[in-house]
Amino acid sequence: MNILELLKPSDKVALIQGDKIVTYTELLNRGLRFGNRLRHEGIKSGSNVLVFVPLSIELYAAMIGAWSVGASAIFIDYSRGSKFVSDSIERLRPDVIVCDKITGFIRNTYSEMRKIKTLNISKSSQNTKTPIIEKVKPEHPAILTFTSGTTGVPKIAVRTHAFLINQYYVLCEHIDFNENHIDLGTLPVFTLANMAANMTTLLPYKSYKSKIGTKKLAAKADSVGITRAICSPALMENLLKHSELPSLKNAYLGGGPVYPGMLRKIRKDVDLHIVYGSTEAEPISGIRWKDVSETDKQKIASGKGLLVGHIVPQIKCRIGTHNEILVSGDTVLKGYLNGIGDSENKIHDENGVIWHKTGDSGHIDEQGRLWLLGRVSQAIHDEHGTLEPFCAECILDSLFGIRGAVISQNNERIVVIEKSNINPKDVLSALESQQISKVICIKKLPMDKRHGAKVDYDELKRVLLKKLNQPTHGLYS
Repeated sequence: MNILELLKPSDKVALIQGDKIVTYTELLNRGLRFGNRLRHEGIKSGSNVLVFVPLSIELYAAMIGAWSVGASAIFIDYSRGSKFVSDSIERLRPDVIVCDKITGFIRNTYSEMRKIKTLNISKSSQNTKTPIIEKVKPEHPAILTFTSGTTGVPKIAVRTHAFLINQYYVLCEHIDFNENHIDLGTLPVFTLANMAANMTTLLPYKSYKSKIGTKKLAAKADSVGITRAICSPALMENLLKHSELPSLKNAYLGGGPVYPGMLRKIRKDVDLHIVYGSTEAEPISGIRWKDVSETDKQKIASGKGLLVGHIVPQIKCRIGTHNEILVSGDTVLKGYLNGIGDSENKIHDENGVIWHKTGDSGHIDEQGRLWLLGRVSQAIHDEHGTLEPFCAECILDSLFGIRGAVISQNNERIVVIEKSNINPKDVLSALESQQISKVICIKKLPMDKRHGAKVDYDELKRVLLKKLNQPTHGLYS
């Protein structure tokens, strides 16, 4: 078994990025030739290949090359800072680093990387040997992804060939993978599924920053005629500032809270879906926006949470301590490499079932649908009871069309909003039932660097620490 068995050579366009277009035959040949280069350097089954390349055609060629020799592709979230990167490399030393011209220079800024052999993916291979795809066992690691746990220690999510193949077939049951679609691909795992389905994917312009240039991307999306998008709500909102995306037929939004205010900005004829999942479990649930009733919308507007639909039948879901969403199933990772992170994120019940702790709080309604309430770590527990983040944020979206965050400082419940024409006193009045005592206005809420869809609460607290030590201009109580 090898995930590459799902990819078939053809003259169909596989990937588009800027002015570059590559067919499935060209992409596979490029990747397999790179695999021969890896073999020449001693990389083989069981080796680890750190892919230090931004989202691009070259990234997928590097992955194909690694898998063709039976190696694992390693990915690190560089947005978490240099210490996290250094700790990750120290945690699992790769056998080789794959760079392009720019990241080859960036690599030199990390002392740990300088000690590891590097190959430039941009250089053409002169190896004329017939490409070979190594057979591997189903449990053989395909992708190793570094993430941080609550302790900040890097943990490694291991997705095997069997896991990814099974995940693809499950995704096909819940997402439209018609091969005639032209998809906007910003989430690498979904682009892999596109490739298995023989679809064409438009990638964002190659960028060495976490932020995607949406003006150019929207223009390119219009010129190639994208018909489907799977992306974060933040990216969709930014694209819509530049285009109505006239050819778009289907949109699947996830990776952060999907508020009704944003969905109303999308053309009414687009088939909208809300999807919920994570690195460890994808998908968990989903719902069509047209299936969200007026009663549901009223509940969202009144602060009951965000509806993310029925749990997919391949996954079991229950609510644990502090309303935390727990999931188990074949498409849920059972643990992390060497067990580091398992104690934080896994529960073994008396029946031997392993449950993954999502870190999200929520509840399941009488129809068996899942509602999100926010991150467990961001809930406020005080003398008034428990305040879940989305309970306030949904009200802000519904009444004012603004983004906000709730925190606790000095035993006070505070809501933080971005400066706008909205009167903060009106916000305070609207959130009276949530026992909010103060509204703070700041220029911009800090968001996660990966999707730009979730508030970065650690950074927000640093911003507020400075503001709260200054005169109370801009604070309302």
